Amino acid sequence: MMRLKRRGTILLLRWTGIVLLALVLAAFWFREELRDCVVDDTRFAPEIAAAARRNGLDPLLVRSVIFQESRFDPFARGRAGEVGLMQVLPSGAAAEWARVNGKPAPDVTELLNPETNLKIGCWYLARGMRRYAKYRQGAELALARYNAGESRADKWKPAKFDGDVIDRIRIASTKRYVTKIMERYRNYLEEERRQQ
Repeated sequence: MMRLKRRGTILLLRWTGIVLLALVLAAFWFREELRDCVVDDTRFAPEIAAAARRNGLDPLLVRSVIFQESRFDPFARGRAGEVGLMQVLPSGAAAEWARVNGKPAPDVTELLNPETNLKIGCWYLARGMRRYAKYRQGAELALARYNAGESRADKWKPAKFDGDVIDRIRIASTKRYVTKIMERYRNYLEEERRQQ
């Protein structure tokens, strides 16, 4: 009798271990999806709308970029030194914004301010949108520029204005970046249509 109880306990412990291992593996496998479930993507909505409109951008596209870049964390920092909601690079977009506008370049602390970060991030994204406006997939090119730089995005331009862009992107992480943002953007547009 004692032997059966012990055997039952051992089996129970084994199955508990297997279930726990499966849960840990599932959490690891679906970590991005789990993390995305708790993101408040309405955070900073008025600031996003204002910065987007000042730059002629759709606020839903800007929200999509912010979701991908920082998950709406104004204190997010990237591996290459990007900071804030739109992951503005101090030596990149921020320096270019300062040069073009004849202003001093903002430091990292200033870029952590959501309004400053949105002002510069939207300005930089809008420059890309204007640069590639004649392309059917100009938004995709502008996003590729935002992620990988202008010289790379220029290499990915299709020969014809109505050509596809995604398949021309040669950096896998940039291709994923652009694809995810455009998917989220389409989802936001669909959600907005349903609410009207």
